[in-house]
Amino acid sequence: MMKMIRATLKLALVLYICAALSGVYVLSASAKITPHADDENTMLITIEKGDTLWHLCQEHLKDPLRWRELSKHNDFTNPHLIYPGEELRIPVAMAKEIVQAEEEDIVMQQEELEQLRAELEESEATREKLMAEIEEVNENMAELKGELQALEESLKSQEELMEAVNESADELGSHVKETLEANAAAIKEQLAHLDEHIEELGEMLEERKMSAAATHKLIEELQGNVAMSLEQIEMSQKGVAEMKMMLKDAKGVHEEMSSNKRTLVFLTTAAAGIGWLAINLIGGRSSE
Repeated sequence: MMKMIRATLKLALVLYICAALSGVYVLSASAKITPHADDENTMLITIEKGDTLWHLCQEHLKDPLRWRELSKHNDFTNPHLIYPGEELRIPVAMAKEIVQAEEEDIVMQQEELEQLRAELEESEATREKLMAEIEEVNENMAELKGELQALEESLKSQEELMEAVNESADELGSHVKETLEANAAAIKEQLAHLDEHIEELGEMLEERKMSAAATHKLIEELQGNVAMSLEQIEMSQKGVAEMKMMLKDAKGVHEEMSSNKRTLVFLTTAAAGIGWLAINLIGGRSSE
């Protein structure tokens, strides 16, 4: 039973393979390209072994995706199957456009090439200039190296001198330290004397302040006495003025009286004035 099933399966597989091969052969035999009538805008090419519509469009139209446009000038039973020896019509206008575009690209490339040549010449000139500058820099570097070497030698000499100076500085430092300590002691002693002198000046200042206060008080008393003296002088001036008035009045009376009477009146007036002045003087002293 199993043998029969296996034999049946083998027979079915063989029949399936034969049918598939027959279909491929029939399909291949039916694939054909029929170019349209001749046209000025197209050209006829012969397909060679290994060609495909994709590659032919890439070669003649510079765009493999335009293979579908070939159906405008050809009839395909199966565009995916083409065979060597078949003829295919290609649009010339597209090819001319492609050629023109390529020529324009070539012109642009030539212009770019000329520009690149000009840039190259400029770069060459710049390179020569840079080489000259580099050579000059190298010369400067050589000079700087010589100066650097001289500076290093000078630095070495300075370091040796510095070591000698440091040794001398140690000896000098001890001497300077002793001198500074002596100066510090002297300064402290002077400061002590200054403190004593400042204290003495403070005491003298207090004494001067007390003397100034006493002098101020004395000045105030003298000012009071001067004010009193001025008042007395003013009173005396008033008395003199009154006596002058009295004498003036007495003079008018004397002119009318006789000479004896004039003498009597004069003496009486003088006695009255002297008495009045004495009274004022006595009154001023008693008020003091």
